[in-house]
Formats: sequence, structure tokens, C-alpha cells
Amino acid sequence: MRGRVVIVEDEELVAQDIRYILEDAGYEVAAIFHSAEDLLEALEKLEPDSIIMDIMLEGELDGIDAARIIREKMDIPVIYLTAYSSDEIVKRARETEPYAYILKPFHERDIRVNLEMALYKHEAKKNRVKLVREKAINEYLKRSIEEKEQLLRELHHRVKNNLQLIISLLSLQIRYIEDPAIEEFFRDYVNQLRSIAMIHERAYPSSGTYIIDFKEYIRNLSSRLLNSHGRASDVRVTVTGDPAELNMDTAVPLALITAELISNSLRHAFSEGGEIHIEIRRFNGRHRLVYRDNGHGLPEGVSFPDGGSFGFRMIHNLAGQLGGQIEVESSDEGVVFRFEFFEQFYTDRIT
Repeated sequence: MRGRVVIVEDEELVAQDIRYILEDAGYEVAAIFHSAEDLLEALEKLEPDSIIMDIMLEGELDGIDAARIIREKMDIPVIYLTAYSSDEIVKRARETEPYAYILKPFHERDIRVNLEMALYKHEAKKNRVKLVREKAINEYLKRSIEEKEQLLRELHHRVKNNLQLIISLLSLQIRYIEDPAIEEFFRDYVNQLRSIAMIHERAYPSSGTYIIDFKEYIRNLSSRLLNSHGRASDVRVTVTGDPAELNMDTAVPLALITAELISNSLRHAFSEGGEIHIEIRRFNGRHRLVYRDNGHGLPEGVSFPDGGSFGFRMIHNLAGQLGGQIEVESSDEGVVFRFEFFEQFYTDRIT
């Protein structure tokens, strides 16, 4: 079937003639009406692809009046059928934007060609409207994404600035502390803040969020901590494993865990020097972080997490936030922390 057509013609013989022409050409004639009023009453139920309608009809409404109402309410191509060609009728008809005119007396070819052209023009019009609508939607989405990315950049910049202000404030305060234990306490907090600040320095936007290459981040973090603790010359840190591109919700707590582990090793594990090895692997949708040093191991009587410092409890809590638990092995040859975790997202992260 090539399409459903409604015929509106008050001359029954003419209407039947058009019907046979259309059916021979492969169209379905959905209905024949003799007045505009009857057409308008039944049109929504019929849902035709086109209407062939005489201009001069019985009743209060003529074909032009009906076409105007149809144009306002429905998108159906109308083809006028008329024996009149006066300027007044043509002017009225033009205002309704018909798809074609068929003048009486018509030939069979006039019906077929004009209907085919009307359906083609209507389909082309719908495609143009669709393309314009899709283009408008795409432009809107593009602007929305650009605005969101701009907002993310501004927030990212503000976070970095605020972190730097806090770090500078604490660093200045440390200069006036005379108690070495309190000074070390504050320096630990400054190092933790620097580890977060480095996340924001090295993160790059991707798919509406920020991503960080965590392996490269660990290398830079360990270098800063070695310098901060004065151990750059006698302690070596190696980082191996799979590529690890993590979002901010995952990278920040993992950075705090890693920074605390490195700081603990640098403060307590080595007498003269040593090695730290950090490995990160990805498997079955999870990540595994293995941290080991070849120092003295945990002191006798110290266990993880409750038997150690506040740092151990912080590590334990952050590991839970990432959906995992840390396993610890300690001996005279060093200490090993193993930790499996899931990448977190703001809507489903574990709290």
C-alpha cells in the first residue's frame, strides 16, 4: 500500500472515479466525504496520509475553510480539486499552503502525479523539520555541556585556590611551633592537604567529570614526600602495574591512603635507607593496590587499625569508603598492605 487517502467531493460519480484511479495505483481510500463538516468530524480517527478535496462543497464550510482548520490542528497534505480558477479563490487557497492543485476536468495521470508529488513534498518537509529540531537540540546540548564544563573548571580552580590558602596558612603557623611533636603533627596535615591539591593539579576533564592518571600521580606524590621528609637520597620508591585512570571520588580517598602509608614508612620503617614498592592492578571491575616496604615492620604490640595511630584508623575508614578492607602482613623484612577497591561514583559510593 502506497498510502491512505481521503476523498472529499460532493459529486458522487467524480468521487468514485477518483477512488478507482487511486486504488489502481496502489493507494488505500480510507473514506469518501461529501461535506467539509463530515470530514472534520471523522478525520482524527482516520489518520490519512493525504486529502484530495474539492474547493466547492455542500454545507457552510468550503474546501478552503476545511483546509485552514486542518492546517492548524493536523499535519496532513491537502490537494485541491477545483473547476474554479478565479483570482479570489486562488488567493484564499494559497493562504492554506496546499501541496497541489488539480483542475477539472482532470486526467487519471493528474491524480497520480500530484498525489505522489504531494506525499514526497510532505515527507521532505517532515525531514527538514526533523533536521532543524535535531540541530536545535544538539546546539542546546552543546551549550549545556560547555556551560557545565566551564562551571566545573571554575569550581576546580576555586578548590585549588582554597587548598593553597589553607596549606599556606598552616605552613606559616608551623614556623612558630617549638614542640617537635606538634610540628610533625601539623606537617602531616600539610602533606595530606598537598596530596589532595596534587589531585586537582593533575586531574583532566573527561565525559563530564575529572580523571587522574593515578600511577603517575603516585610517582609525583612519593617524590614530594621523600623531599618533605628529607629521605630523597636514601629511600627509593617504585610504582608498577596496570594503567589506572580514576575519577575524583575514587582518587581523593585513595591518595590520602597512599600518602599516609608512604609517610609512615619514611618516619618509622627505615634506619638508614630502604625501598618502597607500590603496585596497582585492575581485574574483574575492581582495583588492587599492594604497598610494601623492606623496613623494620610494625613495632611489637602495634596492630592495624586500632593498635596504631590516628593515621591507621583514617586509612581503615577511607578503605571502607572505597568499598574494601586492607589486609596487613608485617615481619622483620618489612610490611605489606593489600587493598582491593571499586571505583566510586557520587550517586553510589559507599559511605
